Amino acid sequence: MLRRKSTIILTALGLLLIATGWIAAQETPTPIPTPEPTPIPVTLLCDPAELLRQQAELSARLQSLSQDMAGASPEVGLDSLFKVGEAYQQLALDCGYIPADAAERPVGSDVQRILAALDTVYGDPLNGQLLYNGELACAGCHLAEAKVAPPTEGTYTRVLDVRLLDPALSDYTPTQYLIESIIDPGHYVVPGYTNIMVSNFGDRISLQQLADVLSFLESQDGPSPE
Repeated sequence: MLRRKSTIILTALGLLLIATGWIAAQETPTPIPTPEPTPIPVTLLCDPAELLRQQAELSARLQSLSQDMAGASPEVGLDSLFKVGEAYQQLALDCGYIPADAAERPVGSDVQRILAALDTVYGDPLNGQLLYNGELACAGCHLAEAKVAPPTEGTYTRVLDVRLLDPALSDYTPTQYLIESIIDPGHYVVPGYTNIMVSNFGDRISLQQLADVLSFLESQDGPSPE
């Protein structure tokens, strides 16, 4: 009788453990695979024949990888692999490719590529103002009383009413002018001023940060003190 009761108890415990495991399995969500992002359509900015030529050169550089890895210089092989990988990415970027993480990447110095990539992000003028006044330290020079750079107030008004009337900028859009003023400040210097701006913002700010700063500057459409 005692043995029978023990068997019943053990069976019940077994069923309870099975049921508990089944419930726990039901409560644990099944991981959903993350789909690969769909490439963003772009306008091809390079010559396909030249792209294929450069790709062939990079492919040739990898031919010695197996020898380097099997020999006494695997560090040379890995260094080559790393550099060729970077070069492949740059080829794609130069041809207009916009990566999924474009908003977080440094914007670089290609104004046309930046213009195309800006369509993928939205600028936040409040964050742009914080960057302009703080981290990027733009406001210190762009004060009306400083007289060393065009004042912040009325920036967008001046772009429309003054800057784009210059024949040198006849084919520019306001956004293109503002981007170039930040990324390549020496390309066009406002008459009456000397270029004292740093020239490496393309390496220092992300696409999202640039979009935020542009959005802030576009809000400066009041009367110009200049």
